[in-house]
Amino acid sequence: MRERVAYLIALAVLAAGPSGCSLSSLENAVKGDVGSAGKKETRVELNSAGRKRLAALPGLTGADADKIVANRPYANRRDLVRKSVLSEAQFEKLKDSVYVEHAKE
Repeated sequence: MRERVAYLIALAVLAAGPSGCSLSSLENAVKGDVGSAGKKETRVELNSAGRKRLAALPGLTGADADKIVANRPYANRRDLVRKSVLSEAQFEKLKDSVYVEHAKE
């Protein structure tokens, strides 16, 4: 992966030529092209996200975020409804914005 990034940076530097393009902007451009490794995650992991991040989810309040934190851990996102943390309607609004990362064995 690092070799690919280095290769892409080298290509970008050669393609830019003496145009005065800064290396940091090229690195940022390459990181954006690398794929999921350089992508910022837009979904929220239920077992590790902070209260502030959870409260920013669609349809949730600070009190809802506190309930999510208090009822951890979650085996899957559906546990939010199963544990009576959120209503079905609340879950439907945010289900695509959350996930649960499973432990690697």
